Amino acid sequence: MNEISGPYEFGDQPPVGLYGWMDRIWKHERDQHAACLTRFRLYGATADKPPATKIWEWAKRVNGGQHLPVGKQETGDCVSWGVKQAGQYLQCYEIAKKGQEEDYHEWFAPFIYGVSRVQVGRDGGGGAGSTGVWGARAVKDYGVLFADDAGVPTYSGRVADAWGRRPGPPPEFLELAKDNPIKAIAPLTSVSQIREALINRKMVTIASMRGFQMQPVSYRGYHVFKPQGRWPHQMCGIEWMDDPFPAMYRLNSWGPGAHGTPLNGEPPGGAWNRAEDIEVEMRSGDVEAYALSSFDGWPGEPDYGVL
Repeated sequence: MNEISGPYEFGDQPPVGLYGWMDRIWKHERDQHAACLTRFRLYGATADKPPATKIWEWAKRVNGGQHLPVGKQETGDCVSWGVKQAGQYLQCYEIAKKGQEEDYHEWFAPFIYGVSRVQVGRDGGGGAGSTGVWGARAVKDYGVLFADDAGVPTYSGRVADAWGRRPGPPPEFLELAKDNPIKAIAPLTSVSQIREALINRKMVTIASMRGFQMQPVSYRGYHVFKPQGRWPHQMCGIEWMDDPFPAMYRLNSWGPGAHGTPLNGEPPGGAWNRAEDIEVEMRSGDVEAYALSSFDGWPGEPDYGVL
């Protein structure tokens, strides 16, 4: 493995103030909310190998040929960004490949953060942050608020922090978002399940104590995260490859300059995460991962030219 030259916005040190996965209470909360989730299983015809078209290529077809904007947190709301970015890629795939008659809209992270902490987590246990299961239930039970809905403020850490305290997001936005839910959230407990979810286009959000060097390395021609240290942080998985080595593309929410420039046209702000490193993470006992399936978005005209 060879280090890739930067620039890297945060240098060698991860931005500690952006950690936001509540690692001390997640197991208790996962167990408390388990009955509200779906057991992971796929129905009907399923893929047995990664599709030829990468998920970001479908997203670019919906987004005017450009990658979706990369998230940039300003506070400890990483759980909401891990859910938001996974969900946006799911929505783009459902529009572009499956022909779902919807208009694409960016999701608003502070709504997910606030609902996860206040409506689901009942005040969030104090301090900042959330848990993966709270974020999952937020978009399943309360829906998604779009960033361009009427009256929605511009994203900022200040807005996220305010909505993450009682009474949570303004009530008019709770009413507006409820028609746009993720229909199913399933816990994932193994690398094989993560792979199966991604190659069948169920996006993954994953939180753990697994840290990585800010500077990825070049490994067999790909931009790869190198494990190092411990972070209480949530990200998302949006793509899987088997060759030239099995790996998940792991997208972070620390901005497009956080981890340098990918080597093969992948979205900036992330890197490939080798299956063997994810295996260690999944066996660590400090990890929760969920697959998102089926999003009810804003109805729109069918776009027959997107394929």
